[in-house]
Amino acid sequence: MDRKLSNENLIQLMGFQWQDHIQTRSQTWKALEIAALFAVALVGLDWQVDKPLVTYFSAGLLFIVAQFGASITIRHRNSVEINKFKIIRELGVELGTNDAKLPLPDEIRWYHIFKVWKSNTSLFLLRMHFILQLFAIGMVVNRVMG
Repeated sequence: MDRKLSNENLIQLMGFQWQDHIQTRSQTWKALEIAALFAVALVGLDWQVDKPLVTYFSAGLLFIVAQFGASITIRHRNSVEINKFKIIRELGVELGTNDAKLPLPDEIRWYHIFKVWKSNTSLFLLRMHFILQLFAIGMVVNRVMG
């Protein structure tokens, strides 16, 4: 049985897709916030406790948390966000508000952080996680050398 949805239902479905996209993006930003808080904690522990082992452990933890954040960013962009925009585009075509040729977001890979001419929110988040990982490494190097 082939039933056509009403415009009201299509608009409601589109709203759900946008809400899901916004929720996904919020989770991605939250992962960066958590990693940044770990970086602040690392600095505080390094200054206050002044024990190399604590710094090494904390820096390792920051590195891992930032890696998870980077993985979340890539997965959200490549799996969730692109699929949501495909659905939103199709619903827009059905409603007559979009062109079927409306471009979708590009997939990202971890090495895209070095393509400085490319810029979007997902790449910004990915680059920030990478910088936090470099910061963790820098804290260890500083502790070993200093």
